[in-house]
Amino acid sequence: MAVLRERLDVEVPEGCGACGSAHPVPECWLCGWSHLAAARAAQEAVDAAEAAREAERFALLAQITEAEGRVDDLAGWVARLRAAVDGYPAGSGRSRAVELLADLLARDAAARVTMRGRPGALARVAGVLAVDADWRSGRRAMPGRARSAELAGCTERAVTAAWSRAAGLGWAARTEAGRRLSLAERVETGRAQDRACYDLVPLHRGDVAARAGYVPAALAVLADLVEHAGALLAAAQEHLDGLRARAGGWVERREAARRVEVRAAVTASVEWVRGMVRAFIDGGNLFPPHVVSQGEYLSSCSYRGLAFSPPIAPAASGGRQSRREGRASRSSTSGGRPGWSGCAGSRRAQRPRPAQTVTAGPRARRARPQWTGWAYELARAVQGRWAWLAGVPLARVAATLGAALGPDWTAQALDAWVRRARSRPLLVEPRDPLAYLRAVLEDVLTGRDAPPHPAARHTRHQRVLAAMQAAVQPERRDQARAAGDERDLAAVRPGERSPAAEAALAAIRARTPGHLRRADRAALLDGPATGGGECVWPDVAQPGSGLPHAPRP
Repeated sequence: MAVLRERLDVEVPEGCGACGSAHPVPECWLCGWSHLAAARAAQEAVDAAEAAREAERFALLAQITEAEGRVDDLAGWVARLRAAVDGYPAGSGRSRAVELLADLLARDAAARVTMRGRPGALARVAGVLAVDADWRSGRRAMPGRARSAELAGCTERAVTAAWSRAAGLGWAARTEAGRRLSLAERVETGRAQDRACYDLVPLHRGDVAARAGYVPAALAVLADLVEHAGALLAAAQEHLDGLRARAGGWVERREAARRVEVRAAVTASVEWVRGMVRAFIDGGNLFPPHVVSQGEYLSSCSYRGLAFSPPIAPAASGGRQSRREGRASRSSTSGGRPGWSGCAGSRRAQRPRPAQTVTAGPRARRARPQWTGWAYELARAVQGRWAWLAGVPLARVAATLGAALGPDWTAQALDAWVRRARSRPLLVEPRDPLAYLRAVLEDVLTGRDAPPHPAARHTRHQRVLAAMQAAVQPERRDQARAAGDERDLAAVRPGERSPAAEAALAAIRARTPGHLRRADRAALLDGPATGGGECVWPDVAQPGSGLPHAPRP
């Protein structure tokens, strides 16, 4: 390079013309690549923003698709409910759900043993099952627990109880149990759980005369379901409109008109059922009465088709002493106003409430625990020493310490004993401080070493150990006695035969005559093979049987 410069006679600067550095510097605009890095960073920011916008757009489209599916599902459900309610006067086959629900209400009323109680979610959940089943046969009802709870307006626990009640009444039979699907089934069906399937009892197996009186009640329940489903559909459509507005879309005029028509039809169906129920009430052909007093349960007004709440008036006592001062129940066991259809005037209760006596004086208060005099000060000191107990209520800490320790303990003594008795250090932030305190006290007060001060938990532990030892000692003593008896039986005493010899002699006596038994017995007693000769002497050395005499040198 130097030779080439000399030949060309060109002066090339040694460093950068902008920054003067001999090596490229990233920050320099001439010798570095700072402009490229800035351009790359700007492009990456633009790409990231565009990717975020695309992801948000796709997420919004997924939400819109899900909302549209929910709207279609609820619209189909409303259509099925309206077909069941509107088709009943004309005798349509799609109104089979009304008769099925009336059959359940009749079975439930016949199975009740008392008139007390409030109406649960059985009628609404059964209405969902009846409408979801095949209208031709009443089979294959599988609405699902979560979906049933949403459509019936109750909790999933109430749905489970209602299903069990319907199966117990013989109205529904579960043909398929719900289960978790395998991976292949999830891929095929697109869901993780398989719903339970129920078959409803055919109508020809029920009592036609019994369920005829419950048809108005069944229609009222289905009208409530129609109204509830209409509210769910309106909320779902409003949510869908909001999502479409965010995506820049709009609601078409034809769709808006269809929604108005559906809402008007739902309102007309509900009003028709309400009017029919009012006609039944005014005509005296009232379906079976409510199981509780109207004045006590105001939510039954819509169930009866009333537009107002009946007046709440207490029942007459009928010459019985008032028990309001003794905090008695609202129900009455005798008397009542004529025509009152409830627990207060009902004679059909199988288990009436017993008469309560009014005590002359107040109830005796419970005695305060013994640790209340010293445990609160100890708990306050322990909370100051152990910071992880600062958020626990003082009363709970005092109760825990008072039940485990004694009045001689101090916070310093407790801290020192815990650090001495435990090999592991205390946690700084336990998940449940009070439970952790109980575990620590249980660990340090149930060991082998005695604490420095008397503790109630250690005393109880010692008593339990003493009781366990007292229960084990008789067993060990009996085992030792049994082992000693076995050794005594197995031991061979001088002048007596061993148990083996006695057994052999008994066998000889049993199988041989007398003159042969004596010979065998002698052979047994004198023979070396039996080992029964306790008096057998060892062989005596005879003269000449020793070592040969060695000659003298």
